[in-house]
Amino acid sequence: MDFIETPRFPESISAGAHFGPAYSTSIARNQGGGEVRNQNWTYPLCEGDVSYGVRTQAQLDDLLAFFHGVAGMHKAFRFKNFSDYTAVGAQGALTEIVADTTWQMHKIYTFGALMTPKKISKPVEVGLVVGGTGVYTVDTTTGIVTRTSGANPTGWTGTFDIPCRFNIDRMLPQWVAYKLYEWSAIPIVEIRL
Repeated sequence: MDFIETPRFPESISAGAHFGPAYSTSIARNQGGGEVRNQNWTYPLCEGDVSYGVRTQAQLDDLLAFFHGVAGMHKAFRFKNFSDYTAVGAQGALTEIVADTTWQMHKIYTFGALMTPKKISKPVEVGLVVGGTGVYTVDTTTGIVTRTSGANPTGWTGTFDIPCRFNIDRMLPQWVAYKLYEWSAIPIVEIRL
């Protein structure tokens, strides 16, 4: 799979995008009206529409150049979800992969007794802090923390991106008037790494 780490999807456009988590649920209903629900995915995948973020000709130019750069659906990229891009306090958790050696970064979503982890595979290096009294390295392309010496890590704080790709291979803006365009949705979807 082709993935580009840089440049990230244009932030001036992602700031105005509609983007959030989506689950997949199958529902079977019997003749009496009862139903059985099956959660097809353990964890959600985010999806959205970036067309809402394009307000200027410069943004449209950036979007078209980026779309060409990733060849539509072919290459995946980093996307900053402005409604959910930080982990603070107890939200930044680590799951052990290899005993006392490596950990995968997660963000924990908590509401009362409900807790859902989300794997973080694209942390942003600037402002990233791993808690603990040891020395650690972070692979910002995988979200894996490695202890090089000292105590095991206790958590992390910082920001992260979502690995995404376009969910279309055609960009079809319609010219309406000078520097004014209309188009249908420009969907993007999160990918699992």
